[in-house]
Amino acid sequence: MIGESMSEVIERLERIERLLVTLNAKIDNFLGYEDLTEKERDELKKMRDEVRRGEFVRFEELFEE
Repeated sequence: MIGESMSEVIERLERIERLLVTLNAKIDNFLGYEDLTEKERDELKKMRDEVRRGEFVRFEELFEE
């Protein structure tokens, strides 16, 4: 990453963010899901619903001036 411009770094971080949103959509398929408590499953469902509704802070919003 040394020598990359700030815009390239932001592009990479935005790609990571998109991948995390995609991963969130697939969370029911990970090993161990069946071992989660009902409370933990409810929390995951709440997070997925928040992401679907767009209720999350985008990376670039964290560092706006």
